[in-house]
Amino acid sequence: MEKTEQSFNEPLLPRSAWSNNLTYLQTLFKAKKALDRIEKESGIIRRKNS
Repeated sequence: MEKTEQSFNEPLLPRSAWSNNLTYLQTLFKAKKALDRIEKESGIIRRKNS
């Protein structure tokens, strides 16, 4: 296999780092949704920073 062909087959970003960041963001988003739901159900009203 030539060097140029091999470079096309390699991922742009390291898979482990990409997967870890994606998993982190998905977990963060799920936690935010859960906290928002809990807040809404408990009747807590947040003030917007302005």
